[in-house]
Amino acid sequence: MICNRCGKLPEMDFDQVDIYVSLPTVHHGEGFEQLLVNQFFTYEIMEGGYLVKKVNFEAFITMMTAKVFNRIEQQDVKVLPLNDGCSLCFDSLKHYKSLYDWQAYLNGKEVAKIIDERRIKTLFQPIIHVNSGVIFGYEALSRGIKMDGSIMNPAELFSTAKTMDLMFYLDRICREGAIRAAAGKGITEKVFINFIPTAIYEPELCLRSTAEVLNEVNLNAKQVVFEVVESEKVVDYDHLNRILDYYKNKGYSTALDDIGSGHSNIEALLQLRPEYMKIDAAIIRNIHLDGHKQAVLDDYIENGKRIGLTILAEGVETVEEFDYLKSKDIDLVQGYLFGRPEEVPLRT
Repeated sequence: MICNRCGKLPEMDFDQVDIYVSLPTVHHGEGFEQLLVNQFFTYEIMEGGYLVKKVNFEAFITMMTAKVFNRIEQQDVKVLPLNDGCSLCFDSLKHYKSLYDWQAYLNGKEVAKIIDERRIKTLFQPIIHVNSGVIFGYEALSRGIKMDGSIMNPAELFSTAKTMDLMFYLDRICREGAIRAAAGKGITEKVFINFIPTAIYEPELCLRSTAEVLNEVNLNAKQVVFEVVESEKVVDYDHLNRILDYYKNKGYSTALDDIGSGHSNIEALLQLRPEYMKIDAAIIRNIHLDGHKQAVLDDYIENGKRIGLTILAEGVETVEEFDYLKSKDIDLVQGYLFGRPEEVPLRT
C-alpha cells in the first residue's frame, strides 16, 4: 500500500464549480463584492466569506489574483472549490487552500502533467576514483520532459512541485525511474540515487514501492547509494536517521549531499553518519586559488575521515581543481571534467 501523498496526485481539474472564498478581514469584502456584482456572478454572503455559484474555476482564480487581491493578501484569502452536487464536508477540506497556492497550481499545470504522465528522463554522471581514474559509479539525475520534448530546468521542476505540494509524488517517481534506468543500462558500478527526506513520512510505508522496484529489476543492494538531497536545513535528525537506518538495514549505502552548501554541515555529518559525504561544488570551485575554501575543505575531510566516511568532491571542472584535490585525502571526484550527465552512461 502507498500513502495518498506519494501514490496519487491530488485532484486539480475543476470546471464549473461553486467556490467558497474566505476573506481575512471585513474590508476585503468591499472590493471583492463589487467585482462579483460587476461581473454578474451569483453569490451568497456567508459568515467569514462568500459562496460563489457555478463559475469557471481557473478563470475565477486568475481574475481574483489579477484584479482584486495583491500578493500579500493572496496568502490570506482562502479558496475552497466544490464540485457540482458536492456540499461542504470534511473530505472537501483537502481542497481548502490559499488563493496564492491555487494560482501556483494553475501556473504549474505543466509540471503536474510531467509528474502524472511520468515524463521523467534519467541521466547518469560518472564518479571517478581519484587515484586510479576508473569509474566508481554514477549519480542518477532526473529531468522532466516538456510536451515539446525539451527538458525543463530541474530547479524549476522541483521548486514548482514543492510549491504545488507534489514533492512526495515527484520524489517517488524519480527514485523509481532512476532504479529502472540504471538496471536497463546494465550498470554494475555504484548508483547514487537522490531522495528528499521531507517527501517521506514513514520509511516502511513510503519507501516500500522503492524496495519493490529494486527487487523487481534485481539491482544489487550493494550497488545502491541513497543520497540525501535537501534544499532546506535539516531540522529533524531523528526522522532522517529513521530513513537512513531503513536503507542501511536493507543493505544499501547512504550519502549526504552538498556538504558546505550552508544547509548540510558538520553538525549534520556527525549526527547522521552516512557512508559517503559529498563536498558541494561551491567549495570546490577554484579551490586551488582560495585559502578560505581550502581550510573549509580540510575541516570536512578531517571530520569525515574521523568517522570513517568516503569523501567525494562534486563539481570538478578544471585540471587545476583536480590536481589540488589529488593532494588531499579525497577518495572520489565528480564533475564536467570527467563527464557530463548523459542518458547513456560514460564508460571507462
